[in-house]
Amino acid sequence: MPPMAQKPRRIAAIDVGTNSIHMIIVECRGRSCRVIDKEKEMVLLGEGSLGGEPLTEEAIGRAVDAISRMAEIARRGEVDRIEAVATSAVREAPNRKQFAREVEKAAGIPLRIITGHEEADLIFRAVRSAVDFHGETALCIDIGGGSLELIAGSREEIHYATSEPLGALRLTEKFLKSDPPTVDEIRACRKHVRKLLKKPVAAVRAGGFGFCIGTSGTITTLAELAAESGDADPVAAGLRWLGRARLEELIETLALLSAAERAETLNLDPRRAQTILAGAIALDEFMRLARVGRLRACSAALREGIIEKVLEESTPSRSRVEAGGVRRTSVLELARRTDADLDHARHVAILATRIFDQTRALHELDDGARELIEYAALLHEAGLHISWKGHHKHAYYLIRHAELRGFTQEQVAVIANLARYHRKAKPSTKHDSFNELAEEQQLIVERGTAILRMANALDRGRSHAVRDVEVALENGSASFILKSKGAAGLEVEASRKNAKHFGKVFGVVAAIEVHPGSRK
Repeated sequence: MPPMAQKPRRIAAIDVGTNSIHMIIVECRGRSCRVIDKEKEMVLLGEGSLGGEPLTEEAIGRAVDAISRMAEIARRGEVDRIEAVATSAVREAPNRKQFAREVEKAAGIPLRIITGHEEADLIFRAVRSAVDFHGETALCIDIGGGSLELIAGSREEIHYATSEPLGALRLTEKFLKSDPPTVDEIRACRKHVRKLLKKPVAAVRAGGFGFCIGTSGTITTLAELAAESGDADPVAAGLRWLGRARLEELIETLALLSAAERAETLNLDPRRAQTILAGAIALDEFMRLARVGRLRACSAALREGIIEKVLEESTPSRSRVEAGGVRRTSVLELARRTDADLDHARHVAILATRIFDQTRALHELDDGARELIEYAALLHEAGLHISWKGHHKHAYYLIRHAELRGFTQEQVAVIANLARYHRKAKPSTKHDSFNELAEEQQLIVERGTAILRMANALDRGRSHAVRDVEVALENGSASFILKSKGAAGLEVEASRKNAKHFGKVFGVVAAIEVHPGSRK
C-alpha cells in the first residue's frame, strides 16, 4: 500500500494594525502553502490615541469585534493555529495590556504586542517570500497607520532596519487637520517627514540597494490609483509599478479633495480616504531622499511574514536544512561537526556566488561549478577544528574523508581543493591533491579559488562590514565595488591583496572601489 498522504496544516495570521486589521488563512504541506481565505477590516484602532493617549473605548470596541469575528472564521475553517500580533498603535498605548486582555477574553486568542524591529523583520520575511531578489539587495518601505518601516537586506539576511513614527493616520492627525488640508499643513507634514527620514535614508543609501519594494495597504492603494502597468521586470514580475512623477501628480489631486470626495471620486474605503494623502506624502519624501524613481508595490505584508516565521519555528532545523537537498544537508552537517563559524561561512558563500554570477563572462563556468564553490565557501574553515596553523590543509583532509552525501568522489575532490586553496599557496600541479584532478576540474579550482579568496577577504573582520559587492567588467578590467554598512578598512586592504591574484587568473586589471557613501 502506498503511504498515506500527510494531512495539510492550516494556520491563521491576524495583523492588528493602527489602521486596519487583516487575517490570512493558509493551508500548508511542509513549506508549500496556499491561501484559502482572507479578511480585512479598517477600524482605525489608533484614532485619537497616537500622541501617547490610551486607545479609545470606541476604537477598542471596533477592534475587539473585528478580531473576534476573524477568530471565529478561523475556527470554522478548522485551523491548527491562530497567531495574532499588534503593532504601533497598541505598543504605544498606555492601556495596551487591558486591550490585549479584552481581545483574549472576547476572541479566545492571545495577542502578542511586537516591537518596531520585530515588525520590520516580519514585513521583510513576507517580501522575501513573494519576490525573487536575483541576488540583489532590496530596500523595503512599509507605511502603516502609526509607523513607517525601512528594511534593507538580501534573501539571506537583513542589513538595516528601522521603525519611525510616520504612519499615515499619525501624520493625518498631527498635520492634515483641515479637510481638504491647507498648503501650510501639507508643507509642515513634508518638513516633519524629511527631518525624521534624513538619517535612516542616508544609512540605507550608504549601504546601497538594487531595487525598492513598497508594502502596506497605503502603498498598494496608491499604486492602484496611479494605474501604472509597467513592463516585464526580472526582479518582481507581476507586481505593480509606482513611479515618483505619477505619485506627485496623485498627491496634487488628493490634496484638492476632501476625504468624502476622495472616497466617492476614487472609490476608496472612507477610512482609507482620510489617511491616503499623508501616506502619499511620506512615500514621496522617502523616494526623494532615497533617489528612487519608482518602486514595486507588493501585496505581501506583515501577516504573510507571520506565516513564514511560524513555519520556520515549527520546522525542525534538520528538516529546514534538508529542504535545500541532501548535498546542502551533508555540507552543513560537516560544518557543524567541525565547529565552523557558520555566520562567517554563509556570508562568504553569499559574496562568492555574487562574484560568480557577475563574472560569468570571465570564468565561463557552469552552475554546477557555482554550487561546488558555494559549498567550499561553507566549509573553507573546517580545518580550524584541528588547528589554526595549516587549517586550509586540514580542511582538505576533513572534506575528502567526510563521506559527503549526494556527491561524486570527483566533486568532493573539487570542493576539498577549493577549500585547501582559499589561503596561502595557489593551485599547483606540484601538489598531489591538485594533480589528481582532471583538467576541467583543475580549471574549476583555479578560477573558483580566485573567486573564493576575494569573497573571504571581503569578510576579513567577520563582521559583515562589506554586505554586498558589485563587479563591473569593462575593457580588460574588473572593478569590485564594495557596499559596506560599517568601517571596512580591513576588508578593503585584504581584498586589494587578493585582487592581484584574481587579475592574474582572469587576465584583467582588478581594482577595489568603495560604493559612494559607504564607510571606509
